[in-house]
Amino acid sequence: MTNSTVAPFSDKLMMFCINLLNGFSIVGSSFGTFFTLRNDISLKTAILAKDVYFYGQDGLEIMFKNGWYEEPPQVEDRSKLINR
Repeated sequence: MTNSTVAPFSDKLMMFCINLLNGFSIVGSSFGTFFTLRNDISLKTAILAKDVYFYGQDGLEIMFKNGWYEEPPQVEDRSKLINR
């Protein structure tokens, strides 16, 4: 325990980890649903996956609002490279 009032991890890092775990949760649930033979488990898992999806979507909107969602790498503009 410390007297520090500063968070040890950034909000951006925590949001990224939660977003990543949400994706793993949905994929893992669907993988388990594929191999189960009980219909009731498949239905409950689908309902849970819907809730996880909407939770992740709310987190994604927070990331957009704060500018934390990074743009994927883009292709270099070849005409600019040639003209240099």
